[in-house]
Amino acid sequence: MKVLPDKITRTVAPSSYPVTTAEAKSHLRVDIADDDTLIASMISAATDYVENYTGRAFVTRTYRADLMNFYDFIELPMEPIIAISNIKYYNTSSPSVLTTLSSSVYALSNNKIYRNFGASWESVYPRVDAVQITFTAGYAPTSSPEVAAENVPTAIKAAILLIASDLYENREGKIVGLMQSVNPTVHMLLNPYRVYL
Repeated sequence: MKVLPDKITRTVAPSSYPVTTAEAKSHLRVDIADDDTLIASMISAATDYVENYTGRAFVTRTYRADLMNFYDFIELPMEPIIAISNIKYYNTSSPSVLTTLSSSVYALSNNKIYRNFGASWESVYPRVDAVQITFTAGYAPTSSPEVAAENVPTAIKAAILLIASDLYENREGKIVGLMQSVNPTVHMLLNPYRVYL
């Protein structure tokens, strides 16, 4: 049986975003520093939208997934998954202390954790966060951590720029009686990267 976590918490935020403030300013044709903080916040908001829409993490960050039990196949959200840092659980013999599960018990394949052949899951104390999986996700850089977004697809960066520029240029805009929608080009760029659960 394949199971999704009951709760996902971002424990370590990304140190940078797929689009830099300088790239956004170039796209917006802004050449003064007065709005740098504002533009950076719009990049952050645009990145959040893109990641929520696609179900992916684009720059490396850390999450914790909570489950009520162990299952043969556990599917982690926010692809691509880079690595499992650890899996901890509350066991029946010491229900108030987290125990680290041996990495020999499980393996990661794409975004799925599965129990290795011949291994057994431990018995857990019944609680909503009985099993806690800490993992990193994102398009990991191949050269250095400073180049955080080098492997993020160009279409994703273009979608972030479109959203950020719309937020910047329509800060005071309001449509009464109608819903303001996202530029359809954004979804055209994002749909090939969308994860459907």
